[in-house]
Amino acid sequence: MKLADNRTISYRGRKLSGALLLTGALLVMLFLCTACASAAPEENGYRLYYLNKAATTIVPVTFRGEDTGDAEEMIGLFEEELSSPAEGNVQLLPPIAGFTVQSWQLVEGRLTIDMSQEYLELDPILEILTRAAIVNTMCQLDEVGSVLITAAGQALPDENGAPGVGMTADQFISSSGNEISNYERIRLHLYFANETGDRLVDTYRNVVYNSNVALERLVVEQVLKGPNSNAVYPALNPDTKVLNVTTRDGVCYVNLDSSFLIQPYKVTPQVAVYSLVNSLIELGTVSRVQISVEGNTSVNFMEIANLQTVFERNLTVVEGEAED
Repeated sequence: MKLADNRTISYRGRKLSGALLLTGALLVMLFLCTACASAAPEENGYRLYYLNKAATTIVPVTFRGEDTGDAEEMIGLFEEELSSPAEGNVQLLPPIAGFTVQSWQLVEGRLTIDMSQEYLELDPILEILTRAAIVNTMCQLDEVGSVLITAAGQALPDENGAPGVGMTADQFISSSGNEISNYERIRLHLYFANETGDRLVDTYRNVVYNSNVALERLVVEQVLKGPNSNAVYPALNPDTKVLNVTTRDGVCYVNLDSSFLIQPYKVTPQVAVYSLVNSLIELGTVSRVQISVEGNTSVNFMEIANLQTVFERNLTVVEGEAED
């Protein structure tokens, strides 16, 4: 299903109907990271994401159409499905409606969808859910790394007034399960390394997340994910998996897998540890942090003899401020 590296797929002039879409003020992003993590399809096919009747959640429905193996055809099929009621379920609302899709293009992994200006009138929360439905659906295709929404050919600004960037499925962070619900927006205060790796930089990131996800876990995952901009640099191994995060009496216990001990970046031990510790304490619900590796605190991490220390905030290694 792979296309030649520079192949461009475009689609113009189709009118859509249904209910809602995206606006450009969000994330993060989030993310914006980088090469996009795609939403995994079910074993029996892809999933299409619709809104529930109250427009408070998005719900996945199995795609009943044929996988043609061609990205151009699949984008068109997904688009048609998302602009029509879900088959056999009148309780779900299609996420595309009330506006016109002027065109779309898939270039080197980024799918750009240009909408008419009507979709800008969506209620902000409704827009977030609509965006989540479309991004989660389209990013299942191997060829779609991210989705950029534009209006009348212009990229929409994010919450900080900067031009919008491609969105990925992992920007809409949800708990495990079949239904994604209760999305909220939060501005996280994170710490990443400076260029030389010997100091931390205050960084702010807007994230849309599912309120069923603990904020402490969300922060850990975002720090491990690394920065979205070139203004700051990663401090921890992004391959690290989060095994468990719990908070009791102000102490946040973070249990990570052994990949945490592998340091791929040229940063000091203090920068590595306090990128995580300071970020968690910024939540206000955490005063100290205990880090363990597969349940064990008696392990060596860089030049730190072991992780048995319960770490407190350390601002002596912080310099400057940046927007992520």
